[in-house]
Amino acid sequence: MTQSINRRGRRALLRRILVAAGASALFHTRYSAIAALKISQKAVAYQDHPEGDKRCEKCAQFQAPNACKMVDGAINPQGYCRIFVPIRQSMLHLGSTGDYSDPV
Repeated sequence: MTQSINRRGRRALLRRILVAAGASALFHTRYSAIAALKISQKAVAYQDHPEGDKRCEKCAQFQAPNACKMVDGAINPQGYCRIFVPIRQSMLHLGSTGDYSDPV
């Protein structure tokens, strides 16, 4: 009787471990695939020089020092592409002098 209970306990534990491992692997695979999806520089007409006042370092998608959340490859802070999204004024905070300043 005790041996039968131990077997059921071990089986249940093994099932839980396998389910947890499978869920973990599935989550990791889905997250990695989503994180890896980026648009090619050619598809967004990326150029390594600004378009007027529009440049990557002023884009909400830019990740210093030389990356983009949306575009694949090395990105020049002075570059530009068609999916440029300006950093909104609301993303900056109001400084003590009453003018906008960079976030701390």
